[in-house]
Amino acid sequence: MKRKLLPFIVLLLLTLMLNSCYSMEPLENLSVMIGIGYDYEENKDKRISDPIELIVFKGDREIKRFVSQGKAETIYNTVNDRQTIMSKKFLVGTEKVYLISKRRAEYGIEDLLDVLIRDNNRSELAYVTVTDGPVDEFFSLEPIDYNTSSEAIEGILKFCSLANFFPKDVNIFELLSMYNQTGRRIILPFIKNDNGIPKISGICVFDKAKLKYIIPLDEAFYINMLRSRKSNGYISVLKENNNKLCYTVKATNFVDVNVDYEDKLIYNINVTLKCVLKADSINNKPLSAKEAKEIEKALEEKVKAELTKTIDDVQNKYKVDCFDITKYAAAKFGKHSPLLSDEEFQRAKINVDVKVKIVDLGRSIK
Repeated sequence: MKRKLLPFIVLLLLTLMLNSCYSMEPLENLSVMIGIGYDYEENKDKRISDPIELIVFKGDREIKRFVSQGKAETIYNTVNDRQTIMSKKFLVGTEKVYLISKRRAEYGIEDLLDVLIRDNNRSELAYVTVTDGPVDEFFSLEPIDYNTSSEAIEGILKFCSLANFFPKDVNIFELLSMYNQTGRRIILPFIKNDNGIPKISGICVFDKAKLKYIIPLDEAFYINMLRSRKSNGYISVLKENNNKLCYTVKATNFVDVNVDYEDKLIYNINVTLKCVLKADSINNKPLSAKEAKEIEKALEEKVKAELTKTIDDVQNKYKVDCFDITKYAAAKFGKHSPLLSDEEFQRAKINVDVKVKIVDLGRSIK
């Protein structure tokens, strides 16, 4: 019995002896990548500019953050340039955010999308956004409640779905899905520098891999309501245009889309809003069921009017599918159907129906 166990014991001892960290660097020799940026500098030989935000362990529990710049003719050559000045090895896969400057997005991000597909060490869960100014400017902002700017921007993108009906988890995985799936286009949050604080100010709509439109937040509010399948936002209805006489709800949207074709595409979009009444300065008293129904009806009328106007603006002003609904036509008529073009979207009939249900009044009902 002992002879039978001997080979297993020897194998176990060899495994333990050989289980060492070969070719590994000590922590003090590593830079941890927190944010990756992509920028473009026109009229320069090295037009591709890719800054990254790193944290460095300096020993004695001291951690520093800094921005390292790489400039070259191509996206991969920026690594060559960056490594000429870096005295530490940097890790890929720890990044929290990807920042794409507006001018880089206008130039095109085909090379970035190719890199993201080829390099499997990248973090698919890192958030992605477009910045109004140079990326290194955003990496250099002094964070208020985080150690790095990248972590602060990650927090903004992570929790933006709590209002304005932004979709959840706009990350690298979703970016690649928007680009590669038939009937979809890239739509990303747009961040500006608001007196030293990063702030979402709208959405960026791409044509394939190039930025085409930046839509301000007040217009994007109802676009987000249609393109997000489940998200949150606050809606107020004023009486007599007096902000002291109003009621406000926190709404969660549920969107259902059906598509048909009769000489042109027909989209029927049903939006259900489940709401919590947060404030009511019109009826500052316990509400009856009848009064609750009146609020629901007023909200339905307001939201439907706003959505109808938004649909008309998008079809005639932007002329591209900002609602992410062409994918339903692709699913029904096939990915090679000629009905998936921007021209067909412009002439499509888009019907919208709104149903509001107040599920919590925040007070008792008589």
